[in-house]
Amino acid sequence: MSLHSHRHSFFTLAAILLLWAPQLSAQTTPLKYVPDPTFSVLSRKGTPKDITYGGGKRSVCLTRANPVRGLTAILPPADFGGLSATANPTFWVYLPYATERPLTGVLSVRLTDSFRSAPFVKVPISLPSQPGLVRLRLPASLVGVTSPFERQPTMLAWTLTVVCDEENLSRNPFVGGLVMVKPNPELLQRIADLAQSERIVELARSGYWYDALDLVASSDGGIGVQRLMESAGWKPSR
Repeated sequence: MSLHSHRHSFFTLAAILLLWAPQLSAQTTPLKYVPDPTFSVLSRKGTPKDITYGGGKRSVCLTRANPVRGLTAILPPADFGGLSATANPTFWVYLPYATERPLTGVLSVRLTDSFRSAPFVKVPISLPSQPGLVRLRLPASLVGVTSPFERQPTMLAWTLTVVCDEENLSRNPFVGGLVMVKPNPELLQRIADLAQSERIVELARSGYWYDALDLVASSDGGIGVQRLMESAGWKPSR
């Protein structure tokens, strides 16, 4: 997927989020996502070859409720991921499918850097039957992936696969990105007593995309996600 098509996909997603999300009051605190320079360097060195960033591949066994937007990981534009201060980070994706029953997904995570690559650890998860933003938290069974590196940054590759064909895996749509688990107890302590809007701002300014995204998506839905995307450099389509 080219950078141009990646940008176009997010322009479309931003419009969908504005239509899908409830109309909430405007956020008064300035919000600006600032990528962590360490993550930027390591993500370019250690990018796994089997990750599709941003927009998932087209499925031939699922019907999109919205035909113009596919399965999408909510990621910043430049480095396809960001930091998390927790050992079990939370990921957000846009699920475009409407089905009669809940879907089955597989969340896969592995360590990755420029020197080694381990197999994915996979956990089945249940996905909703209606389109919208979906919150995915790294299961407790996968937290051990990061346990040897609790005191230093750890780069993880994650993938969500939506299972619609168990026999022909190539028909299943998937999407993913990178997350660096980077403990920062000083930051967490400093923002502990702040209002939620201020915690979001401080996390975003410090490069903690996944933590900021989880707070803003949980509180402001699609409107909040669009604001965070725009603060990272995305512009709404005209």
